[in-house]
Amino acid sequence: MMILEPRKNLKLIDLVQPRPGFSRFISCWLLQSGGTSLLVDPGPAGTIPTLIRSLAALDVKRLGGILLTHVHLDHGGGVAELLDAYPGTPVLCHPRGMEHLARPERLWEVSRRNLGWIAEMYGEPRPVPAELLQFRERFEIAGIEIESIDTPGHAPHHLAFKVGDIVFAGEAAGIYLGSGDGFYIRVGSPPGGFHYPAYRRSLETIASIDASLLCFAHWGWTDQYAKVMKTAIEQADLWMDVSLKYAGEGDGTFGQRVLEELLEKDPGLAGLSALPDEVRNRERMALPVSVEGMKRHVPAMKRPG
Repeated sequence: MMILEPRKNLKLIDLVQPRPGFSRFISCWLLQSGGTSLLVDPGPAGTIPTLIRSLAALDVKRLGGILLTHVHLDHGGGVAELLDAYPGTPVLCHPRGMEHLARPERLWEVSRRNLGWIAEMYGEPRPVPAELLQFRERFEIAGIEIESIDTPGHAPHHLAFKVGDIVFAGEAAGIYLGSGDGFYIRVGSPPGGFHYPAYRRSLETIASIDASLLCFAHWGWTDQYAKVMKTAIEQADLWMDVSLKYAGEGDGTFGQRVLEELLEKDPGLAGLSALPDEVRNRERMALPVSVEGMKRHVPAMKRPG
């Protein structure tokens, strides 16, 4: 498993999934300070054994806390398995996500329906002990001050976390990949729980934070905080404008037409061609799904039946 260190005491553990193209996809963040280790988004159940080995190699004997930006399988699905290795660790998440962690049956059912084989790859989540689930807007763990920031849109239970001048944005600011001197970014709009107006407001919230390092759940980090957030906001506006343009398409070509125009006009997608082959192929598979996520927020959209 690849471990990168954007800063001293901050590590990205790449949670490589067992399918081609699923490296450089899921970030697990390890923040260490004053002898305390915090983990942000431990990932799916399927890669927890590898994560535990990585933490052992980094001599992490105890976790001060597990922070969840949201409870989707690829970020919070492996919490119970991680707690087997680090029992008693508090888990901080949005109050609306707690029930899905303590009783994950519904989360698993919806994930299987929406994701199919990808959900099976991630693995079925086990229940997390309810007594370990917490939420606080501002709190301190062993001298580390943490601010929880409500950032719905990608999911209604989404949080970002600010620690010093670092923001762990989860998927509230989209999907990011650094590429040479530039970057690739796309709207984080999964079918189902995505809510465009809330997502757009959350982009503004993150852009307004006084911070200098932006860490993504998918994937990596940037110190071009203002530039990346400006691009993310302009991208969201463009996606909605183009979606509205083709809202009247009733022949099933909405997604195709929207995507064709976005690939031509969206600066955030311009870095697609510079990505490694397997990663680029993965993103080409994901882009139509993200475009489909815009449908429910296009009022004039004609739906069959």
